[in-house]
Amino acid sequence: MFTAHEEYDPLSHRVNEAGKAMQNKFLSTTAMVATTMLLASTGAHGADKIKLGLGGYFHAYAGVGSQDDGAGEPGAGLRNHKIVRESEIHFLGKTTLDNGITFGVNVQLEGETCTDQIDESYIYIEGNFGRVSIGADDPASDLMAYSAPQPISGVGILSPDVTFITIGNAVGTPDAATSISGDSEKITYFTPRLSGFQLGLSYTPDSCEEGACGGTYAGFQSDATAAQQSEIIEIGANYSRKIGGVNIALSGGYGRGDLEVAAAGSEDQTQWSLGMELGFGPLTFGAAYRNDDQGTSGSNTDRTDYGMGVTYAMGDWTFGAAFAHGEAEAGAGLGQDETDGYQIGATYNMGPGIALTGGVTHWEVDDNLNAVAIENT
Repeated sequence: MFTAHEEYDPLSHRVNEAGKAMQNKFLSTTAMVATTMLLASTGAHGADKIKLGLGGYFHAYAGVGSQDDGAGEPGAGLRNHKIVRESEIHFLGKTTLDNGITFGVNVQLEGETCTDQIDESYIYIEGNFGRVSIGADDPASDLMAYSAPQPISGVGILSPDVTFITIGNAVGTPDAATSISGDSEKITYFTPRLSGFQLGLSYTPDSCEEGACGGTYAGFQSDATAAQQSEIIEIGANYSRKIGGVNIALSGGYGRGDLEVAAAGSEDQTQWSLGMELGFGPLTFGAAYRNDDQGTSGSNTDRTDYGMGVTYAMGDWTFGAAFAHGEAEAGAGLGQDETDGYQIGATYNMGPGIALTGGVTHWEVDDNLNAVAIENT
């Protein structure tokens, strides 16, 4: 497995100097091939005019696996090996005025043909007052979350980018970040970081992303779409500090949406989550937990996800192990769907922005009705 990147984080203000180990962990999920800032002088306000530079990342993986492949099982008739890639091209720019206020832009283009060809796309303004962004981006509750480290760089088992087996139950893969709105258009505010603490607040009018809702020129979105959440408020908070020889990072997230159309069995959706990461020299430990009522009003219909992991850095090598679990209750007396993931891996940093990574992942997929076409290992 191969991954190329150069680290860049437009939200680096959320981690103070004492939490550099935590910052490095966060940046590993927003990796880039190259970053250039080309600024042309305009003389206006003593600042430079914004010109977009290029960034991004490219991850390429080769996987070999074994899964249940009997008649009617998920792996029936499928190959046991695959080559995949996951990449983005980022268009980035920023400038700082004489008064110290920074304006910036970030547009992220998927490197493959996707239904959502443009991923995040937003502008922001930042200064001593904090930071305000507007556009398509993850909510504060997600952006500010800490979680388990990834044993296989760029893959992981908690919110993984890549999986090689079919996970067809109601859980899919475990995910411990609070995010009802996803990349839907929103406004987000982050406070300055004070004594290690920072807060973030996101407001999303409608959870339907612009492409699926007709786009910018389609007029106002419907406020009566069945099963859709709107007027979403998502709050994130984290604490990052070095105390003695220990880097400490803690986070919490909360989100609530309003159901647009009343329907039997449905209600306003609520999520909440907790996360942590501790660094002791070369050793890093992280864990995360999330509860999601899934916007359903019936009893025993919640979803719960959690995971934990540890990595150990030794020169250019990093070794790790992690576990993740997700369960979605199917209703009173109906049991639950469950997904368990286990992973060990290693990453070798060959040079700036270039890394080799590999390891072993084991998935256990259970269905509440023991459906042969879904259960898989």
